[in-house]
Amino acid sequence: MKRIVIKSLIALFLIMNILFVFFQNQKTYGYDTHLNVYEKIKTNIPLRYLVIGDSIGRGSGAETPEERWFVRLENMMKQKENIKISGDYIVQSGATAFEGLYNFSQSNIKELPDLVFLVFGENDRKYMSADDFGEIYEALVRMVKTRFPETEIFTVTESSLTFKDFADQIKKISSHYGTAHLDMRQVFAKSGLSTEHLTKDSIHPNGVGYQLYANEIYSQLLNHTVEDKVITSLPSPLYRQTEMNLLKVNQPSLIYGFNHSSLGFVSEKKGNYIEYEFTGTFLGGIFLRCPEGGKLDVFIDGNYRTTLDTWWPFSKMRYLYIESGLHDGIHKVRFETNGTKSLMNNTGKADVHIFGIITNK
Repeated sequence: MKRIVIKSLIALFLIMNILFVFFQNQKTYGYDTHLNVYEKIKTNIPLRYLVIGDSIGRGSGAETPEERWFVRLENMMKQKENIKISGDYIVQSGATAFEGLYNFSQSNIKELPDLVFLVFGENDRKYMSADDFGEIYEALVRMVKTRFPETEIFTVTESSLTFKDFADQIKKISSHYGTAHLDMRQVFAKSGLSTEHLTKDSIHPNGVGYQLYANEIYSQLLNHTVEDKVITSLPSPLYRQTEMNLLKVNQPSLIYGFNHSSLGFVSEKKGNYIEYEFTGTFLGGIFLRCPEGGKLDVFIDGNYRTTLDTWWPFSKMRYLYIESGLHDGIHKVRFETNGTKSLMNNTGKADVHIFGIITNK
């Protein structure tokens, strides 16, 4: 009888210990879902982050994978704060905020992020005006805040962005939405180190440059934690087209010379064209960029607007910004191959692959 009692007590003790460990792990790995990033830092709860960005967002330029800014940040948080931090990535070299907006709208993020980093600007200034950029960038901020209202957004002004009007847009939108804003131009300037010392190619930071990115993010995270920074609610928009409900139009209204295949509507000959009708005020295109990619002219409602280059060193589906601020009503866009190609294209071909257009409802 005595042995039975002792065995029962031992079993009860083991069960209580198992339950204790279980509930401790539940708390540590996300049981307190109502806590924001700064409250989690105070209690050493693991963090999740999401990067939506371009080549700097993905850490291009670092000499080794371990020297990318987000890996350095993960290591700093683990070593200095004993907090595990891991991430998801919607990043693409050469991406604009428009491509980030579209890819994020199509994404399925399984784990709720505590932090979202937006890393754009350097590529955007090549394809659009500062006002167009501001409209798209705000739409992305609003989409993130709508989907993840308890998540902190870090808006990053890239160290290479020399166009003041684009940087001003990021600053204005950051202030309006109460995001955590990093102006890495100022951080690089204050370091006293030369551009050659901090970058691989005057654009992309190297390992030393990305250490400055990680340091600044780490510093802001700790400062905001001490200050009990509040995650702001969604304010009224700054621009008229910020609620961009994106729509993909796959079926063209008119085709001349383009052939339909598994690689989209394809043309290998100058003068071929394809047209789409749409009613939105905003326009982007879906293309395959590849080593054989050629150029095509874009006409909206009969007027020439721009020339797009579909060359890329490897094959990749891309979502390219074309124009915004169009008037309400029916529009027609024509993509016409012009037979030319990038100097980087040494294949002897100037092919164009188009899958459709992106507009707003």
